[in-house]
Amino acid sequence: MTTKGLAGSDIRRNGTDVEHFDVIIVGARCAGSPLATLLARAGLKVVVVEQATFPREVLSSHLMEADGLLFLKRLGVLDQVEKTGVRFMRRADTKLNDFHVVSQFPLRFDDVGGATFLRRHLLDMILHEASVEAGADVRMATKVVELIWERGRVAGVRAQHDGRETELRAPLVVGADGRNSTVAYMVGSRKYNVVPNERSYYFTFFEGADPSSDDTFVFHRWGDRMVWAGPADNGLYLVGVSPEGHEREYFRRNTEEGLLAHMRACEPTAKALADAKIATKISGIVKFEGYFRQSAGPGWVLVGDAGHFKDPSAGRGIGDAFRQVERLAPAIVAALGRAGAGVSELGQDETLRLWSQWRDERFAGHYWLANILGEAGALPSAVPEALRGMVDRGEIGRFLDLYHHRSKYYEVFPLTDMAGITAKMLLSGKHKRLPLIRETVKLLAREPRRRWINRHPQLVSSDVTAAPPVRVRPVPAPVTAPAAPAAPVTAPAADATATSAKSAMNGKSDQKNAEV
Repeated sequence: MTTKGLAGSDIRRNGTDVEHFDVIIVGARCAGSPLATLLARAGLKVVVVEQATFPREVLSSHLMEADGLLFLKRLGVLDQVEKTGVRFMRRADTKLNDFHVVSQFPLRFDDVGGATFLRRHLLDMILHEASVEAGADVRMATKVVELIWERGRVAGVRAQHDGRETELRAPLVVGADGRNSTVAYMVGSRKYNVVPNERSYYFTFFEGADPSSDDTFVFHRWGDRMVWAGPADNGLYLVGVSPEGHEREYFRRNTEEGLLAHMRACEPTAKALADAKIATKISGIVKFEGYFRQSAGPGWVLVGDAGHFKDPSAGRGIGDAFRQVERLAPAIVAALGRAGAGVSELGQDETLRLWSQWRDERFAGHYWLANILGEAGALPSAVPEALRGMVDRGEIGRFLDLYHHRSKYYEVFPLTDMAGITAKMLLSGKHKRLPLIRETVKLLAREPRRRWINRHPQLVSSDVTAAPPVRVRPVPAPVTAPAAPAAPVTAPAADATATSAKSAMNGKSDQKNAEV
């Protein structure tokens, strides 16, 4: 047995290889890889452990909005993204209930575009290659089998590749391994503010779409239907649909027929795909839940879907992962010290706790907006009415910026304004009173409670039965947060969630590391 000196030096202990790093990242997709890139560029010794091999498709909406595209530009990989043939959408065709608008996305001077669809096997490979070029040590087809604990802290992982086990040690382990996070499971992280889904999600890619639709993102939500669509890479066109529970069995038996029926009921997609044909398998997800997870503890932190997942209707999984990563990277550098110079363990824990608190504050409002979009039934009547008012006042850009996480849900749709709009609708006599009164009662009862639980997280019991002892401080989830897609005047929004149609029927995904 030998002992170690500097991060990255190799030793053997009881016949097992032992390697030392500054940071271990579990998961190499759109949270793990860019985080590894930023940390390696900052001078930290980083190893990434990914159980899959690339390229490989994964559960995702494949959607990136303006802020996500700008992050890729700052990361230095935009040229590689453009080589895939993606089209950057600049208009949004939005329909919510009886409100319908086609408008330009509000873009800033340095924006690349309003939104784009890029298949994940291409995006993930681009991000992976960037991390390798930055100097990260990436281990593909490698599975974490155990966490290493010392003095009540996570001190590393035991990883297995081709039947051989290696001990990787570092002062910080990052779980960037998706909704079914191994790291979250092993540290006993609890979920809070959990919301079950009310719609399923199916999508596929078409070839032969009308090229005149190339610059427009479609998001239509009316009655019990929701359709989102737009141009993707390599001449493909993505269409996603979100059937409610009453159609679940029908879609299980007639997936393609159901998707095509919903697509043809949406005027812009029916027109764009009149002469097109399905080019890829239909993917989807039937059963899932939105949540926050306790995301920072002694020696560990969770990022991306590992720590927070919202209804896919918002289409924000990739962009939100990027936003979290860009905030987390400097926090880690500050916590560990440049090039591993090191700071106290208490200082590290506090820095990461504050990052986790920032995440909750930043994404809370967006989380609830995504939940509203993903609910069964029509949207509350006050929502499209509020959007009409924004159009009349020339303020629709505030709403559209929700797509890009540049405005906040609670500021765009203040509770007092929504109540006032509903009251005016009642007094106008143009709307059925009883349904409107029910909507108002639900709105006035639900929104204050949601804002309360943002500050007082509703924890659920951990499903871990045999985790190592760990003390996790619940992180409050205050209010703030830019919300997500939903409607008016323009907007990339919506989300598909992917896994094979067969897996979707079972309510499972065959992929673990995903940002929806």
